Amino acid sequence: MIISTTTRAVRSTVTAEPGAGATATWTCLVRRGMLHSECEAVEHWVLEPGAVLTSTPQHGVEEALLVLEGELALATAGAEHAVRAGQLALLPHGAQVRLVAGRATVRLITVRALAAPVTDRLPPRVPELVSS
Repeated sequence: MIISTTTRAVRSTVTAEPGAGATATWTCLVRRGMLHSECEAVEHWVLEPGAVLTSTPQHGVEEALLVLEGELALATAGAEHAVRAGQLALLPHGAQVRLVAGRATVRLITVRALAAPVTDRLPPRVPELVSS
């Protein structure tokens, strides 16, 4: 795994959605760097009010979103849910989801993992043997 420290984090400011105007600041805390690592990334996001993020099937991952501060509107094709500070949302592989930050800044942690259709095709893991 590649791990960033909080003192020298890798940061990128992105426009959350074309024409949205609000931005999202992204800090990658951990990134997959080894063949059999199911965890793709752990990221910290700071979303300005109204910022929009999307998750699409093309991402090829499952996601867990832990809201640390603020409130998100999580919209799928069939419903919309509020996800508040202290709550966790799980996005399955293939989900088409739109996340919109509320009236206040939103901080969240995302954990992205490879989906079962990908990991099921990997060869079995063999634990490393440690000699004394």
